[in-house]
Amino acid sequence: MGLKDLRKQSAPIPPDGEDKEAQIQAFIAGAPVTTGKSVKRKRKPKATYKRLTFSLSESVEKDILKLSRVPRTFAINKSQVVRAGVLALMEMDRAVLLAVLERAVKGESAELSETMVDEE
Repeated sequence: MGLKDLRKQSAPIPPDGEDKEAQIQAFIAGAPVTTGKSVKRKRKPKATYKRLTFSLSESVEKDILKLSRVPRTFAINKSQVVRAGVLALMEMDRAVLLAVLERAVKGESAELSETMVDEE
């Protein structure tokens, strides 16, 4: 006794003289049942973020918090404010970029204009 004995025995097909419906049912019952291969959906890869730790003064942290409160039509978190700052730096001319980076190295802080915070 092997695995061949485990196969489903096909139903005998009635002779032509018998009922057509019985022939159809016998034919259907004898058909092998197969399923198609499962298709795996390709998911869009999520953006991967690297968790970083920065040492910032309390005043810089407050500035980032103030900047996150400026938009009134959408929400933005501190990480997105930092990301926007990097984008703004990348778009600057080289001379302006160097001047801003030099100010940052010297520890100067840019004052957020009161009109930006108070606008509603």
